[in-house]
Amino acid sequence: MGFDITGLVEGLVGPMRDHLAKLDGDTGSAGAAGEALGRAATALRDLRGQHTGSANAALNGWYGEKATEFHDRIGTFDGVMDRLASNCATMQTVAGTALDAVSGGRSSIQKLIDEYVGWVSAFLQAAVASSGANDPGAVLRACGVAKIVADEYASRTAGELQKVRDQLIPLVARLNALQPREPVALDGLGGAIGANPEGNNAHGGTSSATSPGGHPTSGGEQTGGGATGVRPDLPMAVPPQPGSGVEISLPGGVVVEAPNEVAAAAVRNALSALGTPYVWGGSNPPQGTDCSGLTKWAYGNAGLELPRLAQEQTVGARVPSADQLLPGDLLVWSGHVAMYVGNGQLIEAGDPVQIGPVRTTNAGQALLGFFRPTG
Repeated sequence: MGFDITGLVEGLVGPMRDHLAKLDGDTGSAGAAGEALGRAATALRDLRGQHTGSANAALNGWYGEKATEFHDRIGTFDGVMDRLASNCATMQTVAGTALDAVSGGRSSIQKLIDEYVGWVSAFLQAAVASSGANDPGAVLRACGVAKIVADEYASRTAGELQKVRDQLIPLVARLNALQPREPVALDGLGGAIGANPEGNNAHGGTSSATSPGGHPTSGGEQTGGGATGVRPDLPMAVPPQPGSGVEISLPGGVVVEAPNEVAAAAVRNALSALGTPYVWGGSNPPQGTDCSGLTKWAYGNAGLELPRLAQEQTVGARVPSADQLLPGDLLVWSGHVAMYVGNGQLIEAGDPVQIGPVRTTNAGQALLGFFRPTG
């Protein structure tokens, strides 16, 4: 009976094949999953962009507490979409990297197996051919050498398997570090705006009196004479003497007179911000601004600092009525502020900063009055 070289070789490479088997799996499905995650990330980003564009269009020209609550909901929704898209992109990257690691490990182990099988088969065949009456122990010695070399190769395939494990460990950590969507993040986004009777947002935040920008924070709309920020001790504005004003040229060539140089400079500054996009909490034309950010920026660059909140810009002197407004005067509501520029027009931070006709209403907010910051 002849010597079974094939059976011996298969036994010697058994541990190596065990290492290879640990990396078995449906790599095709893994690749497809990665591609699906990539498509999901793209779709989520597209949805986020479409939603933001539509929401900003809806906000154009809409001011007040309900507009701000709507703005907050936009931010919440966009934040969730960004997080989901980021998570999908991370999972796609992890899936691709893991697939490369496993495929690379399989290739390296298979290469070592093929290398060993090729060598040992030829080595044993030569030993069998040279054995005979003169050297009956040649095959036994060859088997011993083949086992020693097989152990060396098995150690190398084990090393390749460990490399794959080492590459997968940080990938698992990346997945564990993904930020989950809060269970309540999207809850209530479809509910009525301003439905909270306490005037607070759903998380216990304060109403417009503590908003960081010209728009108040989300909550019930203030109405009536809440008059947050009204200063009853303010003096009435005194009309300037004829000829004492400072001329300003408005867009279109109309020339108007501001009561003093500070007011004139504030109007010029505000006009220079025309076209600035609306950014809640912003005060940095032409990059972005909200309503109170615009007036604070315009007067600040004219040398007069105003409070940051819209409803707190009730400073200087009170102007008795709309027909006595002069360029630079402020029209202040409970959650919005605009600047009178003359010729029956005001400038305000819509989206973008724009000029419009004077009005005394703003989405149902309480009009706190007309004010001349320069007194």
